[in-house]
Amino acid sequence: MFDTKKGKYSEEENERIITALNEELAKGRPEREVIRELANELNRGYAGIIAHVRKLRAERPERFTAVSAGNTKPRLNSWSDEEEEILVQTVNQFAKEGKPITAAIEVLKEKLSRTPGAIYQRIYTLRNKYPHKFTHLPKQRPRRRKQPSWAVQKPIIRKLETPPNWEEEQRWNSEPGREEASATAEAAISEETVAIAPMNSEEAMLLKAFEERYGRINHQTKEKMLQLMRRYGCTRVSIALFTLSEDKDFPMVIANFLEEHLKKRTNGYDGKGHGH
Repeated sequence: MFDTKKGKYSEEENERIITALNEELAKGRPEREVIRELANELNRGYAGIIAHVRKLRAERPERFTAVSAGNTKPRLNSWSDEEEEILVQTVNQFAKEGKPITAAIEVLKEKLSRTPGAIYQRIYTLRNKYPHKFTHLPKQRPRRRKQPSWAVQKPIIRKLETPPNWEEEQRWNSEPGREEASATAEAAISEETVAIAPMNSEEAMLLKAFEERYGRINHQTKEKMLQLMRRYGCTRVSIALFTLSEDKDFPMVIANFLEEHLKKRTNGYDGKGHGH
């Protein structure tokens, strides 16, 4: 397939377009069919031909003399004043008689040789542009459906009031030695939270991962893990847990733990009277 030509139309192309439209429209052929054939013949785009014909009609109206078999003036997408007047009168007449707009469009389709979609679009455009020309306008629909009160829940924002002793408390916390006391108090609060707050699914998954990697945990270890997760967050604890082996000090921690474990086992063994 050849690429569609672009650029300025030559005078020969202009003459071919004008001649073809005048001859074919005089035979009663639909204008769109003629333009489609011209697009193939001239290797031009269909939309480009339509725009160029509109331009030629505006520049050389005297050259377009053909009238179709239905005595309809040659036209493309543009609407003449006469067509618009016929449309308004027909719509008003049908509205006065209480008939639906679809019935008016069926009549206009024959009168104007237009498609129902084009007629409806023009009615909509003219109603917005010249509402005073229409004796009956449809009620304007609301743009947005109002939702019931139960479907809309606006967040309630409460204003936080500054406690009366806030400034005094800030000064107390900023004094030397208070930082360590605050950290101790925070740790105590965290331990209380572990005992009170129920465990969520993310914490349970992390505890399970700990057991799979290091063995079954006792109650004391579980409380310690929950305390760490609620102080540092599950994400940070999980990253630290799965990267322990990358820490250069981790092997020494294991060795020290192994030493303590051996000491306990040795002491327990000797305590039974089976010493070395």
